[in-house]
Amino acid sequence: MSIKSIAGSLAAAALPNCRFEQSIFLLGHMRCGSTALSKVICNHPQVSGYGEAHIAYVGQSALGVLALNQIRRHAFHPGATRLFDKILHSRYDVNADPEFFHGSAVFLIRSPIETIRSIRKLFSGSTSREFASDAAAVDYYEERLTALARLWERFPSERRFATTYSRLTADPDAALADISARLQLDPPLGNHYAADSRAQAHGAGDPLSAHRFDRIVASNISTTLRQNHEIFDVEYSRIQRIEDLFYDISSLMVDDG
Repeated sequence: MSIKSIAGSLAAAALPNCRFEQSIFLLGHMRCGSTALSKVICNHPQVSGYGEAHIAYVGQSALGVLALNQIRRHAFHPGATRLFDKILHSRYDVNADPEFFHGSAVFLIRSPIETIRSIRKLFSGSTSREFASDAAAVDYYEERLTALARLWERFPSERRFATTYSRLTADPDAALADISARLQLDPPLGNHYAADSRAQAHGAGDPLSAHRFDRIVASNISTTLRQNHEIFDVEYSRIQRIEDLFYDISSLMVDDG
């Protein structure tokens, strides 16, 4: 057992809010609008968290590691009853411990064309080669959306809720009211959080535009993308396939949520 796992196990045993039943997970993919929603949720007095902790939920010690992660980033709230994490990559939840599905999950997804354009925009100025092509972004989106559908099936219906980027940004108050009810948050979530003019810290979210706002705003206000749609260097049939995948999964999750 690693030192991190040992420390996580000790923290989980010592802290009363390190229980999967008390946890909130925002499950989505990159560029789905998760930064603003995370900030709103973490602004609630009952919630301790800040964004994406990059923790693999493969054992009971994971929540202790999450709490220690928050403490290290000065984001842990001892009086909070709920621990929060955002997960955007399958390597952190594909082999999740069965206890993971005792938590509450908010699923957030975005249509493929917007998402792929936004991923490519984000990584265009990066030294990382992880998403250096349209095909790589499509691969990630297709894999993650498929993984989210599998995760959706494993959460009990009363512990899961799903929405889309378009619904969230079109009517944030209505979406937040629905999320508050499903998470049993009292008072309900308000559409506001502390603005931060600094560059986003690792795991804290969108470095392109999130620091300009203190609430969830309409997509046409928050976007940094140009209005014209670039032609992707991917076969049309592949684009059509992920469009169909998004439609099928959003129908399954959002309409069934």
